[in-house]
Amino acid sequence: MALTFAKPDRRLDITVDRTGRHVTVAAAGRIDLATETPWHDQVMHACTATDDTTRVTVDLTEVTFLSWASTAVLLRAHRACQRRGRTLRVLACGPVLTGLHLTRLHEDITVTPTLRPVQTTRPRACSGWLIA
Repeated sequence: MALTFAKPDRRLDITVDRTGRHVTVAAAGRIDLATETPWHDQVMHACTATDDTTRVTVDLTEVTFLSWASTAVLLRAHRACQRRGRTLRVLACGPVLTGLHLTRLHEDITVTPTLRPVQTTRPRACSGWLIA
């Protein structure tokens, strides 16, 4: 008997919203090695743009997976904002929030827990074996 596993959904949707001098970069989906580049580009553009932005918010509440390597983007964004006199805030919940705490990133960056739960679907294994 062969096991069949569901493939992870590799889709990542990114939206950028500007309200006055505040920019929000929101992501929905998985952020990993395969999807990090467009997210990285949008976050860093918001943090380094030569405009009158004073606050940047990175909204990860709809992110189902954030790789540990991708957390370095948040640290670079924080430093870029500091150099330009901007503030960076990260919104997160669920496993992403736990990951940010495990990496101790919340000690350097403002990470705000949100109450909105992330809807995730877990891959299920299919097998002909019954394990009791």
